[in-house]
Amino acid sequence: MHNSEGSAIIAKVTDYDPAKGVSIQTRAGQKYKHVRPHFFSPEDQQYFQTWHAAREAAKDDARLTADAKIKMYVKSSRDNDLNDKGDPDNREVEYEPAITFDNKDKDLSYQDVEGTLVFIGQSVLDKSEYHILYRQDFTVSLPARERTKWAGRAFKNVYDDYGANGSAFGAEYEGYLLVLRDQKGRPVIVKASKSSWKSCIPAIMEANMKQGYSRDFSESFAKTVH
Repeated sequence: MHNSEGSAIIAKVTDYDPAKGVSIQTRAGQKYKHVRPHFFSPEDQQYFQTWHAAREAAKDDARLTADAKIKMYVKSSRDNDLNDKGDPDNREVEYEPAITFDNKDKDLSYQDVEGTLVFIGQSVLDKSEYHILYRQDFTVSLPARERTKWAGRAFKNVYDDYGANGSAFGAEYEGYLLVLRDQKGRPVIVKASKSSWKSCIPAIMEANMKQGYSRDFSESFAKTVH
């Protein structure tokens, strides 16, 4: 870059605020903050504006990383009732999955973030056996300094945990796994009610809802029945 008199300045732009000026750092490490643009050449003044516009655009569609300032809260909204039809021992649990996202970053927004929410159940017949009760992919945008709510697909989980009459079946809700992915599809932000599930994300995402699984989802088998 050059000053207004044409003398070369070897430096890089570190910040630009149209109201305050440009901040630069020279090759020697010297830092200058909020220098008025008119001290620079017309070409450099144009570059400052272009640089600022590109940076603001990048903030509006930032790349999601593991250190993003995003808080996530998962809700199941359970309504647990005994079945009033058929087998009276059956439990019918209505779920309305939902997530609240709080983007605490004051500058960075994340557009069209892809994620998956999974509800996992534990067999009522074998405590070492786990089932996938629900799994839903979603896309959500997370503006800076805003709270965003997402509502998933409602579903019903039916099970019978009364084994005395030999009719027990199914799985009771045990917890959840929530994954947000970056633009390359890699999990970067993960929240789970059991920390061990964070280490077996691919297996949980690929698990068959009709099968039973070991604690770490490394083994699959037919669901246990009486």
